[in-house]
Amino acid sequence: MKFKDLDKETKQKLHEELNEYAEKVGGTNAFLTMIEDIKSLKNPLLKKTNSLHYDSGKLYWNKAIFQDKNDLLFQTMKKIETEGSMTKGLNDYKTKKITNMLKALKPVMFEVVPNNQELEGFDFYIITSKNEIDRVFKIIFFYNIGFAKEVLNYKG
Repeated sequence: MKFKDLDKETKQKLHEELNEYAEKVGGTNAFLTMIEDIKSLKNPLLKKTNSLHYDSGKLYWNKAIFQDKNDLLFQTMKKIETEGSMTKGLNDYKTKKITNMLKALKPVMFEVVPNNQELEGFDFYIITSKNEIDRVFKIIFFYNIGFAKEVLNYKG
């Protein structure tokens, strides 16, 4: 997804949401550093401790994510980005696999905890209540860092 392709309302909403999260972890630089630290790890979601440390805090999640679900999640995100739908053109078996993956990952909640006790951090899920992959999750784990920078620097 390209930020420039989004409509103004979506850009503004995403900008406000990401800036709110950035403030909760110490500002834009701290937020971008967190994303860069996460992206520097190989398969960060597969860590057996369900946590990872970044320069100025920790990220925890409440349920183990296994290789097969991780791979299918990223394949599905790529399919959505290229085709606009997660199940378009798939047979029933593959559609069921995606549906089961969504059900398995829906309760997974991430909690971002800054080292600075005065900052509150934030939490987010992989799957939203509408059975869509959360945009914040995509920004942190899937999109390149340039997308996050564009969102944070957006001037409506």
